[in-house]
Amino acid sequence: QASKTQRSSCALWTRPPHFSFSCSNLLLADMSCKTVVLSALAISGATALSAGRGFLAQNAEMQPDRVAKTLMRVEQEWRSQAIAFSECSAGEDCSGAAAAFQKSCSTVVSAVVQASSGDRDNVVEYMHDVCTEIAEKDWRHGRCTDMGKLIAATMKQDAYENRENFDTAGLCTKFWARVSKEEAARVEQEQKAQAEADAEAAKADEAARAAETKRQAEEEAKAAEASKKAEEAAKVADAAAVKATAEEEAAKALEEKEAKQAQEKNSKKDAEAKEEVEVKDAEAKE
Repeated sequence: QASKTQRSSCALWTRPPHFSFSCSNLLLADMSCKTVVLSALAISGATALSAGRGFLAQNAEMQPDRVAKTLMRVEQEWRSQAIAFSECSAGEDCSGAAAAFQKSCSTVVSAVVQASSGDRDNVVEYMHDVCTEIAEKDWRHGRCTDMGKLIAATMKQDAYENRENFDTAGLCTKFWARVSKEEAARVEQEQKAQAEADAEAAKADEAARAAETKRQAEEEAKAAEASKKAEEAAKVADAAAVKATAEEEAAKALEEKEAKQAQEKNSKKDAEAKEEVEVKDAEAKE
């Protein structure tokens, strides 16, 4: 809510021609007095449209481009309120967001109608100018246009009737129903899109993990196969080494045997030769 100092300064600030609006009525949730008064003040310039745009030209605060910027901030607040309402759980007090919106909307709409002296055509033209300042691709352009159309549709051709008996509460109730429904649908769509994106990301992660698991398994299988082949090769090498050793030992044993046999044969020949010599010596002595 605006402080007493804010309300006082706003009351002084909101007294240009064609505008009779008390800042004491602008106790809006989450919006400063100046923010809403700027919207109402700017739209009050619509009363000068039928007599040219001199009044607007003399009041910079009333220019549609400046008002559009302020209205965009207000509409952002409305979106936040609608989202808070859509996310309110069953069993909770969900009236706060709707009440804040209703109060804010009623203040803005009442200011528009009263500042325009209830002239429907002026409101239509000025709201068109304001909304045109918001880029069409910006969602707030559409909401500004919707609000302008709803105000125009609710206003009568009788300016006095609009000033005295305009159904601001009913209009804001309809607008809240539209805004809250649109925001709920948007949030639901975004959540659905996010869920789908998360599912796709999870699927991609799962596929990546599966591919990594497969790669590791293939590498382990290749390593196991290589290890098996290495073991078999080692066994073959060991067997060959054992065989070579055995053959070497066998050859050595044979060589030793043959050498021994040759030695024995030579020893026998030597013994026989010696014996023959001894025999011959013995015969010679006889």
